[in-house]
Amino acid sequence: MTCLALCLGLTVPFALVHVDDTDALTYLVIARHLAHDGTPFSLHFVSGYLPDFYDHPPLMFWVWALVVQVADRGPALLGALFAAATIAVMFVLGRALLGVRAAFLGCVVLCVTESFFRYQARALLDPPLVLCFTASVALLVFARGRVGWLAAGGLLAGLGALVKGPPALGAPVVAALMLMTLGRAGELKSLKVWAVTSAAVLVGPLAFLAYDLLALNGAWWRGYVQGQVLASVLGTRHDGSGDHTFLLRALLGRFWPGLPLVPIGLWGLRRERVALLVWAAFVVLAFSLAGRAYWHYTLPGWLPLALLAGAGADDLLRRARPAAFRGLALVLLAAAGALVLALPLRLARLLVAPCPFEPALAALRTVQPAPSSVGLLTDRVALEEVAIAAEHSGLDVVTVVGDDTVAAHPELTAALVRGDRPAPPGWLRVGGDRRWALFTSAREPSAPGAAGP
Repeated sequence: MTCLALCLGLTVPFALVHVDDTDALTYLVIARHLAHDGTPFSLHFVSGYLPDFYDHPPLMFWVWALVVQVADRGPALLGALFAAATIAVMFVLGRALLGVRAAFLGCVVLCVTESFFRYQARALLDPPLVLCFTASVALLVFARGRVGWLAAGGLLAGLGALVKGPPALGAPVVAALMLMTLGRAGELKSLKVWAVTSAAVLVGPLAFLAYDLLALNGAWWRGYVQGQVLASVLGTRHDGSGDHTFLLRALLGRFWPGLPLVPIGLWGLRRERVALLVWAAFVVLAFSLAGRAYWHYTLPGWLPLALLAGAGADDLLRRARPAAFRGLALVLLAAAGALVLALPLRLARLLVAPCPFEPALAALRTVQPAPSSVGLLTDRVALEEVAIAAEHSGLDVVTVVGDDTVAAHPELTAALVRGDRPAPPGWLRVGGDRRWALFTSAREPSAPGAAGP
């Protein structure tokens, strides 16, 4: 319970404050459109940017679309719950491999890692992916030939693939590598193990792709599998880092305070601990071979590293005074309780940057009659800016870039203008600051494509 309270106490505050996360805001806008339109296989962002969205499978967007109808902050709170569930699974797995104390300390290490707790309470795909990946590995490692466990582990890997694609399919591979490292390779000689696990893993993704082919003319195959997955593997997409050492360097730079404890946890090269290292190494290596990467790709490998760090911390405490662990556990319990009680204070607001659009968007909310879209005048299209404007305003965003002018968009009566851009001729400034200003036009809006005044 201490670990769960600590996890929620550190992650939930970020669901209670304003956070401008580009991916999370983009996904929220798409989810809101889905909730309004009711078109589960036709996802879209804004009319002029990602009008057809195939960057990720649709499963989590369906979930978010349901959640936002209940609570606007629901997707962020759901992310925090995914994180807590991951910690719970991690503890069960660590207890079986390393013992209660090492599992507890490993969960604490992950909970207090800033790059973990800071990014969980958001509408992101990594929290549910990491949960599916971890739970799949745990079930498959502990299955010992039991069909129900094998099927559940495989289904969770397939579910993870419907959340964020092929990365989740690494879970059965990790489980197989761990079994070999643990001296249980004999379990992999059973045809039943392979048949049940493979069928359970593939049933969901294959059903989705079959429906896409038959009912949607392969739209997701072309847009996601070819346009995203294969492009990422082959390096034909250039967002992210193309440096094959990037993920290792990102891990070394972000996995603190647990990193120094990992070598201590490996001391003696006990099988259970080496198996955890194999898990982490596979995740980092597999993603490093792709043509592009972001730091959070390695998150499924942070859990075994955290457990190794917990084992290292446990080894150190055993050499200290006998009451050291008990004292540390009481301190952590008190800290977790304090964090939970402090949730109404929204302390995370001290760690997040203010929104650069807020003064201009505050003025936009006062415009009457309320516009149905807002222009974004900038020298370059940046997803971050479009996402903030679209999510915060609740309006469609029309990008006006370079030499383009608002005169070419007669449907616009309001526009957000970057501070270094000239004001639209004849428009009136009604708010904002030197970063972004809001301008309005006195003309009546025209339908898109209609002749201007």
